Amino acid sequence: MKQNYFELFQLPIGFVIDLADLTARHRAVIDKVHPDRFAAKSAVEQRVAMQWASFANQAFDTLKSPASRAQYLLQLHAPQLAADGARVPLPPQFLMQQMEWREALEDGNSDAVRDEVNAAQTSAQADLAAACAAQDWANVQVALAQVQFIENFAGQLEPRV
Repeated sequence: MKQNYFELFQLPIGFVIDLADLTARHRAVIDKVHPDRFAAKSAVEQRVAMQWASFANQAFDTLKSPASRAQYLLQLHAPQLAADGARVPLPPQFLMQQMEWREALEDGNSDAVRDEVNAAQTSAQADLAAACAAQDWANVQVALAQVQFIENFAGQLEPRV
């Protein structure tokens, strides 16, 4: 299992992926390595099939999510930036925006915050895609941190009723 996730599914290494194509390629790999196909085989063959199926599922889960895919690309191309504990220098205006959102929530303006967060999420995802396309790994690291923060923040907002 020395292949990277893109190689496993015979995809070009890059941020833009056709999810329907990825899903079809995942199914094709799983059809070949699913542990049920190896039920009558030796314990070693069963274990290897299980490892391949697990690897394929992990690869699929990573590549289907834009944030996870960007993180994986960062690991492939700039592992020093993707390392746990790597410092991500976020722009001061982004940090100020976080504080403003929290203050607005405290003031009861959750609908306005939700709208701003949704717009920021769309913008941050576009920035992430552009940084990946440019292979600007330092900007990918920053854009990824912003996307992840915004996704987490959006998940904490109370849903509209």
